[in-house]
Amino acid sequence: MLLTSYLPLDTFLLLSVFTLLLYKYFSRNYDHWEKKNVFFFKPTPFFGNILDISLFRTTIGEHLAKLYNQTTEPFFGIFVFDKPHLIIKSPELVKTILVRDFNNFDDRGVASPHHDPLVKNMLFFNKNPEWKNVRVKMTPVFTTGKLKGMIPLINDIGETLTKYIAQKTSNLSLEAKEISAKYTTDVIAKCAFGINANSLKNEDAEFRNLGRRFFDFRWSNAIQQTSYFLLPGLVNVLKLRVMDKKDSNFLRETFWQTIKLRQENNSKAKDLIDAIIAMKENKEFCKNFNFEGDKVVAQAAQFFIAGFETTSATMAFTLYELCLQPQIQSKVRTEIMTCVKEHNGLTYEALQDMKYLNMCVCETLRKYPVLPFLDRTCKEDYKLPNSNVVIEKGTPVFIPMFGLHYDPQYFPNPQKYDPERFSDENMQNITPFSYIPFGEGPRNCIGERFGLISTKLGLIHVLSNFEVERSSDTPVPLEFEPKSFVLASKVGLPMKFKKVMTSAA
Repeated sequence: MLLTSYLPLDTFLLLSVFTLLLYKYFSRNYDHWEKKNVFFFKPTPFFGNILDISLFRTTIGEHLAKLYNQTTEPFFGIFVFDKPHLIIKSPELVKTILVRDFNNFDDRGVASPHHDPLVKNMLFFNKNPEWKNVRVKMTPVFTTGKLKGMIPLINDIGETLTKYIAQKTSNLSLEAKEISAKYTTDVIAKCAFGINANSLKNEDAEFRNLGRRFFDFRWSNAIQQTSYFLLPGLVNVLKLRVMDKKDSNFLRETFWQTIKLRQENNSKAKDLIDAIIAMKENKEFCKNFNFEGDKVVAQAAQFFIAGFETTSATMAFTLYELCLQPQIQSKVRTEIMTCVKEHNGLTYEALQDMKYLNMCVCETLRKYPVLPFLDRTCKEDYKLPNSNVVIEKGTPVFIPMFGLHYDPQYFPNPQKYDPERFSDENMQNITPFSYIPFGEGPRNCIGERFGLISTKLGLIHVLSNFEVERSSDTPVPLEFEPKSFVLASKVGLPMKFKKVMTSAA
């Protein structure tokens, strides 16, 4: 006998006490924002303010945007399970955190997994001071001269892309996201690893399979990858992974083989591999930062994992919008043909002259920011400007990019795809830090310029050879996949590709 002579009653009482203790534990911080006199949303027991995210009913970006739209405060509090998080709405505060007081917010809140050294040492997951030192060494890879040198490589893959699509135009509908992913996989494998991935020639190409596995909408992927952002403390305890060991080993073997061949042949390609070799040969740098093993491989792996998905998504979402708006598509195509003719080919200078294409890509990134929120961690106790609120050391800070990009205060009629928002004249009217698709400040996306160039070149090759048209299975309206931490359509982005008579590229 425990409490009574009736076992079912004993069981009920014990479960009730256990549940009460559990509730008390998980709700112990729920007065945090109230005590600081910060507006906050009433939390749900155990889940805080992320019940719908936890049950994968909605994406993180959409959920934060929903909360964003329910208050006019410049910042507000939420709870991720039991942990207080600060959400920033004011573009001026966004600037303060990302730029002005960056030194107090120089780390992301995302987990840095000790059990997975390859992922831990990627720039995105890296913590200071290692992040800063590696970033400084990696920055020269993306100079204008280096990017110009990559354009012929990317154009070769663009030509393969058009041949791939041409072979399949008899199909009623093609998956634009998959086509874009094949193209960007080949581009980044070539520019980061110096090898031909052949995703557009081989349906079972290993690099493409790796990308599919990493961003697949499986439940196991969803739980583990979401945990990196929302439960970083649990990641190391449970040894959760964002990449299979098999895939990590494949990247290691491929990378070291490329390094070996490059050094044996004493050849240079002015690419990421050359920059990493230079870092390896810098004895002082290697000694100070123990730059060896997975720390070396991680720089190329980061470029692949972060680059191919963001670039392919931007390219595919642009094609999606253009297939729905043929008048915009026609204007882009005319500009492409004019600029290529004026510059006698698809050169860096021709690309720079394609103003309307750039406007379209900018508008795509507004409507479809691939990572729809930014995260930072408060390093030391910090008083928010123009307030009496002090946020404590270790407090995670989220910037809801999706909320900012769809705020009618900054972008009137935000659901409308309108490239004219980004004309030279209208750009002057955009509130600074209300549009941040690549982040801002010292920790912005290091590959922004490379990503934009490869996205635009892919679009140029497609649009100068094909008209994209809405098909019966093109999703309208678009719904986002809640099991993906990056922005992705639930059903892909199928559309028709119809050969045009004149080719510009």
